[in-house]
Amino acid sequence: MKRLLMPVVLLMTLAAPVHAQEQITYVSQPDEVAIFLNNIAFARDFITIAGNSEVQVVLPNEIFQDTLVVRENDQRITDYRINRNTGQVILHLPDSNSADVRTVTLDYLFSGMSWKPTYDMWLTGSTESVQLDFFVEIQNSLLSLNGVTTRLVAGRVDTSQQLDAVSTVTANQYIAGYDPSGVSTVTPGAVTIQHIYEVGSLRAEPGDMIYKSLLQSEFPARRLLLWNAQIDRQVTVIYKVRNTSELPFAEGVVRSYQNGLFVGSDFIEVTPIGSEGSVTVGGLQDVRVSRAESQSQISGRDDDFDTKHDISLTLSNFTSDPVEVQVVDAWNPYAYDFNFSQEAEFSPDNLLRWLVTVPAGETVTITYTFVVD
Repeated sequence: MKRLLMPVVLLMTLAAPVHAQEQITYVSQPDEVAIFLNNIAFARDFITIAGNSEVQVVLPNEIFQDTLVVRENDQRITDYRINRNTGQVILHLPDSNSADVRTVTLDYLFSGMSWKPTYDMWLTGSTESVQLDFFVEIQNSLLSLNGVTTRLVAGRVDTSQQLDAVSTVTANQYIAGYDPSGVSTVTPGAVTIQHIYEVGSLRAEPGDMIYKSLLQSEFPARRLLLWNAQIDRQVTVIYKVRNTSELPFAEGVVRSYQNGLFVGSDFIEVTPIGSEGSVTVGGLQDVRVSRAESQSQISGRDDDFDTKHDISLTLSNFTSDPVEVQVVDAWNPYAYDFNFSQEAEFSPDNLLRWLVTVPAGETVTITYTFVVD
C-alpha cells in the first residue's frame, strides 16, 4: 500500500518563516515483510512524497544498516545519508527541487521478528492414516503491522557472513519459487531456503504472537516398529507420514495425540511434497526387548588370541496380535567371521538389520557371533 506524505513543518521551524521547501519526517512502516526462522526479517516500504520537500525517514534501530537499498522511481539512489546521533536511525534523502511526486522504495533487513512451524498429529486408530494440523507461530517484538503483506521463509540468514546490500536473485531462489516482483528479491549473506509460505495480510502489535493455520488434513501413513538394540531398551513407534498436500512441511516439532491424550512430541524433517516425513510417537509398552553380549578369548589367525563376541537379541510380544519389528544393531568394522541364527542385512552405515515377526504371546531371539583381532 503506497502512502502519500504531504509536507509537515517540524516544530523547530515554527519560530522562523516557512521556506518554500518543507521538511517531511516519516517513520518507516513496511508494506511487505518476509520473515525468516532466526529472528530476522526483510522489509519493503513504499513511500509516495509530495514534491519540493526535504525528506528524512526514521528507520528501526534494529536495522542491519548495510542492507538498506533505496530506490526512487525504480532507480537506485546513489547518494544519501544515515545519522544516529539522536539515538534514532535517520535516513536523509537527497533534496528535490521538482514539484513532481516522488516514489521511494526502501528495502532492508532487521531483527525482531521470527516464526516457527508447529504441528499437531492426531492418531486416528488406523495405522494407515493420521490427521495433521500445520500452524505457524509468528513472534513480533518490534513493529505495528496494519495489513502488511507477509511471507514466511523456511530458512535462516547466516549473520556470521557479510550481509550483501545489493538486491539480487539467484538461480536457487528462482527454483524455490520466488516472485521477482515480490518482497523476497534480496539475498543477504548465505540463506538456505526450504520454502516460502504466503500468509497474506497480517495485523500485529509489538509483543504479539500470531497463530495462523496453513493446512489441516488427513494424510496416508505407515506405522513402523523399530528397535535400535545398541542404544534403546524399548521398541520405538514411528509414523512415516506421506505429504500429499500442496505445501512442503518445514522442519519443526510435532505433538502427537491418541484417544484425545498427548502421547509425546518429536522432530519432523523437511518433507517435500510427495515424500515421507518421520515422526516418533513413543515406545511400545507391551513388547519387551533385551540385548546381551558376552566375550571370550580364542586362538586367533596370527598365532595370537582374538576376542569372540556372542550377542543375543530377544523380543517378547505380550499382545494378542503378531508384531513386525525392524531390529538394528551396530557392528564392529574390524569384525570378521560372522555367524547368524537369522541372516542379517549389512547396511553402509555400519548397521545390521533384521525384519522380525514376533507371534502373539511368544518370544523370538536372534543370536550372532563375530571375532575381532
